[in-house]
Order: sequence, then C-alpha cells, then structure tokens
Amino acid sequence: MTTKQKNKHFYSVLIKIAVPIFFSQLLGSLLGIIDTFMVTELGDDALTAVGIGSQFLFLLNIIQFGLFSGFGIFIAQYYGSKAYDNISKVFFLMLSSGLVIALFFFGFTQLFPAQIIKLFNLNETPNQNVIDLGVQYISFIGFSFFSMTIAFSISMLSRNVQKVLMPSIFQIFGVLLNTALNYVLIGGRFGFPALGVKGAAIATIISFTVVALLSISYLFLSRESALKIHLSSIKRITFKFSKKLYRTALPVVLNESFWGLGMTVYLIAYGLIGEKAVGSIYLSNQINSLFWVATIAVANASAIMLGNKLGENELETAKEWEKRFRKLGFVFGIALGTILFTLAPIIVPLFGNLTDEVKDMVIIILRIFAVYAPIKFLNAIIIVGSLRSGGDTKYALFSEVTALWGLGVPLAFILSYFSNLPLYMIIVFVNFEEIFKLFLVYRRSASGKWIKNLTLDPLNTKI
Repeated sequence: MTTKQKNKHFYSVLIKIAVPIFFSQLLGSLLGIIDTFMVTELGDDALTAVGIGSQFLFLLNIIQFGLFSGFGIFIAQYYGSKAYDNISKVFFLMLSSGLVIALFFFGFTQLFPAQIIKLFNLNETPNQNVIDLGVQYISFIGFSFFSMTIAFSISMLSRNVQKVLMPSIFQIFGVLLNTALNYVLIGGRFGFPALGVKGAAIATIISFTVVALLSISYLFLSRESALKIHLSSIKRITFKFSKKLYRTALPVVLNESFWGLGMTVYLIAYGLIGEKAVGSIYLSNQINSLFWVATIAVANASAIMLGNKLGENELETAKEWEKRFRKLGFVFGIALGTILFTLAPIIVPLFGNLTDEVKDMVIIILRIFAVYAPIKFLNAIIIVGSLRSGGDTKYALFSEVTALWGLGVPLAFILSYFSNLPLYMIIVFVNFEEIFKLFLVYRRSASGKWIKNLTLDPLNTKI
C-alpha cells in the first residue's frame, strides 16, 4: 500500500467513526442548554432542583463512561483479532456491571432523595421548596437509569467495532424526543397537564426507554458478526477472563470519577471568590462544552482505531497512527482555540441579561480556555486514545490524578482563598496542571510502552 493509500485509509476510517460521534455529542450539548432554558419557566427554585438532580445523573454517567471505556479497550482489540465470542463475553460483563451500578444509584434516589438534595444545598437556611421539588424530580429520574445503561452499553459496543452511525442516530433522536416532551410536559401544552419538574423527569424516562428499545432492536437486526451477542457466551466467562478485564477497567473508572469530582471541587474553590465567579465559570464551561465535542469525537475515534490495530497485532501501524493522532490533535486544538478566541465576544451576549462585569469575565475566561485548547486536546488524545487503547490505564490514572489533585485543585483553593487575584488570572495558573499533565503523558506516549495486544497471552507483546 502506498503512502497516499495509507493516508486515504486512515482519514476515511477516522471520518467514518468521528463524524457521527461529533454530531450526536454536539446536538446533546446544544439541547442540554435548551433544556436548561425550558426549566427556567418554572422559576429559580425548579432550575436549582433539576440542576441538583442532573448532577447526580452526571455522576452516574461519569462512572459508567469510565467502566464502559475500560471494557471498550478489549472490545476494540478483540474486534481487530476477530475474536467475536470474546466480544460477547465482554459485553455481558460490561452490561451486568453497569446495571449493578445503576441499581445502586436507583436505590439512593428511592430511599434517600431528600438527603441527596440537601447534600448539594448546604446553606444555613436551606430552601425547602428546592428540596421538595428536587425530591419530586430525583425520585422519578431514577427509573431512567436502567434503560440509560442498556442504551449506553450498546452504543459503546457499537463504537468499538466501528459501527457508530445507527447508535448516534438513536442518540440524536432521543435528545430531540426528550426536548419535545419537555416542551409538552413541563408547562402543559397541546392539552397535556403541566407536570413541572416531574414532566422533565418523565420526558427523560420515555426518551431513554425509546433509545434502549431501538438499540436492542439494532443488535437483533444487525448483520455485523461482532454485534451478534450470544447468550451462550455467558457460560464461558471464567474468573481469569473477568479478572483480566476488571484489572484494566477499574483504573479508567477511577480516572473518570476523580476527574468528575475534581471539576466539582473547582467550582467550590471559585465559590470562595463570590457568586459571580461561580456563575462566570459555569457559563464559560457551558459554552466551552460546545467546542469540546470535537475533542471527544477524535479522542474516541483514536481509541477505537488504535485498539483495532493492536488487536490485529499490527503494532507498527498502531505506533504510526498514534503519532499521526498526536499531530492531528495539536492542529485541531489550534484551530478550535482560534475559533473560540474569535467568537467569544459574539457568543457570550446571547446568554440572557448578564451584567457587563460577568460578560467581560466570561469572554476573558473563554479566551484563556482557547489558548490552552491545543494542550488540552493533545492530553485527551493521548490519555483516551493512546494509553487506554493499549490498556495502559494505570499510568493514565496516575497522570490525571497527579496533575489534577496534586497541582490544579490545591492551586485553585490557595489562590481563591489567600490571594486577591481576579478569577481569570487564577484560571491561568490553575491550568498549569494541563502543561504538567502533558509532560507526563507525552513521554509515555512517545516511549511506546502503551503498545500492547491484550488479546494475546501473555499480555506483554510490544514493540
């Protein structure tokens, strides 16, 4: 194969995987913001209550994403080696583990709903209306956890065998359905009763159920051999096989959990400056998430493509592609950073009646995010793509925790509490953790120590 043919093959596979993921994530982020606007018609208390309930759902999503990403490492490699029976075994372990976690979270929503809401509402005089509305919302939303888990696990299975189009379409349809049902049920339109926060929860339950049913139907109807899940595979799952999977997946779960917790702790630290600081960083993160979807798409595509090549035992190709992904990630980061830097003054005024102080602060923060974008993009490519594709999850966990909790979080608290620096300057210093993280992961990536074919035994085949 000539160099031109190799390049054409690389980019055709990348586009095939990354583009559907990009658009489904982008629409999800856009409609997440739209959903927020819809709930505001019920007042500040309802918005706060739904926000707290959504934070609990976010925590479940983060843990399951880590779990499914860890199992996805093996699905991608077994797909590359055409070990389809092992894919069935991995899927059943992934689904059952996800459902156990969903059951745990569901139990909390039914047994301790008020305690969950109060945990996020620690004022000296808690707003009882927020607590009551939050209990209504979270008691209902818990019933969506099981269908969400089923749909998510099938989506991750499909992604790792390069079948991303249909699951992405299902996800897009689910988001559109959820938005439409929110419009109808929250305020009571087209003859439906006004259900308020309950309506928002019911809309989520219905949309996830529909997506889960569509996903299950897709598995039954698909002609792709890797998606033919056989129940008989359950009997062939051994303790040794399960141990191998959990040993690799657990660090990914911890990685995502520590990251999610770290993002929450950052907000607590900035809260020491004042309410406007929290509002400014919250809005900045919302806007930045619209640009971050490209990173998610390319990082996930790199994990799948590298994992497939490692499973095929084409280690030199994996090494070559990984270098290309690093260069591509840096270039994409510069491009997206430039767009964000340029559009920040245009985007920010679109978000309601903000004071000039908040507007100016958000614009500056977004431009700081834009400057760091190439580094953050490259870190995501290496951690989610390179290191995880070869099962080097322990080092990925070490790098993430060391940089975030050893440098970023302490800096956020120290500078917020002991200095008089403006918020944007604190964010400049806090993001030094991304530079430190890049130093750790880039060396690991370039060393090739992550290049392992996990489908072989012993599990230490490398270049």
